[in-house]
Amino acid sequence: MKNLRTYLLAVLSCSLLASCIVDDEIDVNEQYYNSPLVVGFKTAENLGNFVEEPGAQFDFDIPVHLIGGQSGQPSGSTITMSYEIGTFADLKISDDQLAELETMLDVNNTPLDPSDDVRKYPIAEVGTHFDWVDTTLETTIPANSTFDLIPIKVNNDALDNAKTTVFVVNLKTLVTVDNVVISEQLESTLVKLQLCRTDLAGTYSVNYSNPANHTIVHLGGGNYEMDSMFGWPGSGYTSYFYACAGQLIFTEWAFSNEIIQGSPGYVDQNTGQLVFPEFGIGRASGPPIYSGSTWILTLQ
Repeated sequence: MKNLRTYLLAVLSCSLLASCIVDDEIDVNEQYYNSPLVVGFKTAENLGNFVEEPGAQFDFDIPVHLIGGQSGQPSGSTITMSYEIGTFADLKISDDQLAELETMLDVNNTPLDPSDDVRKYPIAEVGTHFDWVDTTLETTIPANSTFDLIPIKVNNDALDNAKTTVFVVNLKTLVTVDNVVISEQLESTLVKLQLCRTDLAGTYSVNYSNPANHTIVHLGGGNYEMDSMFGWPGSGYTSYFYACAGQLIFTEWAFSNEIIQGSPGYVDQNTGQLVFPEFGIGRASGPPIYSGSTWILTLQ
């Protein structure tokens, strides 16, 4: 009898425990399904690469997403929010990251100024570097959809082809729909605009122990082919690089050996020469074939 009583108490305890667990799960599910819808920018940065074309305007879109809430289901109603130009301090980055970014800003916005550090970021201005397509500065996620696009027109002639131009967009105010919030962590995004150069094709001389020539062919976009790798002129060791935002970056060549670029190549704004500093070619194992070289190409 004592054993039977103990058994019944155990069963009753288990039942009560199960009830508590189920109630908790219901509470969690209700919170999950009824929590506010969350909107924001999914990415901390949005990069636009454009092939340089004098006089052109380029279309570029900045996506805004429905990120979470209500079990990830889209809203049955439209979600409209306003946006604005933000400050770099609005970005959700650490103080150290913000300080580093601010040291890279070209606060004078001086295009093609030889005294500028070629790495500096000019700050985009509305009406100069780009234009809003929707002048009401509102974006609407349609009912039963998960995103919308903020469209802008980017002005080729205002961009510096040697630099990346930047600005910040903030989501500002919800205009419609209850039970929707803008994510505090995802309310800002850094937009980067850069041109890819198309004017670097030609025959260039390089001063080895004896001067030699390299031929560069434009492949389209910002992509180029060079007839042979530095160090082996005339050998047919074809190599490839791209030229965007003032950076000349090799991507591959005829062999699997690593291409070493301690810092990106660039176009000297004073002379028009192509400069590849801290350059080298590695080996499968052991020390590189060469490293730390600076190759300067002069158009013939």
